[in-house]
Amino acid sequence: MHNLWHCFPGSQLKSITSQKYCIRDTNQQVLVLQGSILVAAPDKLPKTGETFYVLVSTHTKIAEGNPIFLAVSKGELCLCCEKQKRSQHPIACFKKTNIKELNALGKKESLSFTFLKQEAGSYFTLESAANRGYFIFTYNTPSQPVGVTKEIGKEKNTHFSFEAANVDLKEVKS
Repeated sequence: MHNLWHCFPGSQLKSITSQKYCIRDTNQQVLVLQGSILVAAPDKLPKTGETFYVLVSTHTKIAEGNPIFLAVSKGELCLCCEKQKRSQHPIACFKKTNIKELNALGKKESLSFTFLKQEAGSYFTLESAANRGYFIFTYNTPSQPVGVTKEIGKEKNTHFSFEAANVDLKEVKS
């Protein structure tokens, strides 16, 4: 596991590097972007999972987890969790936003892009900071869309592993 945090005097947290990851669920399915939909698919060689760019949020300081932003497509499509007009249940979707610009937004504007990465044994959960109690999940059935749920159970995998590799933010388009 690569550490995204560096502690400075006064307990201020600061991102020292961006990271990129392949994210897997507990069934060893990898997260893959199919069109504009994120799905959990079996990891078949030579195809691997989507590369997720991860950057620490400087706005949200929450003790229960590390606040992060997640993006694909070289950092140009950012994952967000927001409520739809016709539903009280939030959804996970991508918005065309550069990950490097999210910390420049105000706290309120960046909150829907913020996820709390929390340790859960040898895995991690991803809770929406804007919609507390809602977690990113995958189904046990392969090639199903990734969703957001409050109902944690056997049918919904909310635990993920992150296979990390260092990346320079210069690689993310300006």
